[in-house]
Amino acid sequence: MLLRLSAIASAIAVVTSGASASAGPNLVVNGDFSAGNSGFSTGYALTTMTPYLFQNGVHGIYAIEPAGSVAASSAYGDWTNVSTDPSGGNGNVYAADGATNANTTIWSETVSVTPNTDYVFSYYGVEISNACCSNATFVPSVNGVNGPTFDTDASWQNSAFVWYSGSSTTATLALTDTNLSGPFNDFLVDDFSFSSGVPEPASWAMMLIGVAGLGAMMRRPGRRLA
Repeated sequence: MLLRLSAIASAIAVVTSGASASAGPNLVVNGDFSAGNSGFSTGYALTTMTPYLFQNGVHGIYAIEPAGSVAASSAYGDWTNVSTDPSGGNGNVYAADGATNANTTIWSETVSVTPNTDYVFSYYGVEISNACCSNATFVPSVNGVNGPTFDTDASWQNSAFVWYSGSSTTATLALTDTNLSGPFNDFLVDDFSFSSGVPEPASWAMMLIGVAGLGAMMRRPGRRLA
């Protein structure tokens, strides 16, 4: 019995090693844009046009503004899909008329990371113009490794993926829009976050295999001594 308990304890140590127990702090600075137009880089141009920040035929531009002010800042008249930030408030959001040049970075930030650690890159997005026709298609990346494609629609949605740092000590986070259409393709993004604490897929697989092995060990009858 003692031998079996020792084996079980050893198996538990193996299947749980490397699996993070809790999420770390958000490493992104100003991910919710509460500090305005700061803490990030972009390939888009900051718009200062009047009387509307967003006007016909001008693409690849952005503004940081309260969610409730977005509709009135556009000359298009159809930027009405949402009027709040992802949490339902009137916080700042990144509003943009999509770029028509390939690989134009919407948002980017570089953070320090711990080697051999899992991180989750997460953000929210929504198509703010009429969602009938040519919506933004986001591709996030970390150090050039792409996450899942995110096709926006008329309501806020969250997208996230896990990235493993390996030997890296810094991570450059980026978001691009692969839709290069001028008409429509207008969007909001908000609440960028990047934090540690999710086991990598290999850890999950090891944990499942280990748990299955523990079950088999506990079901196996002990050998009687003659």
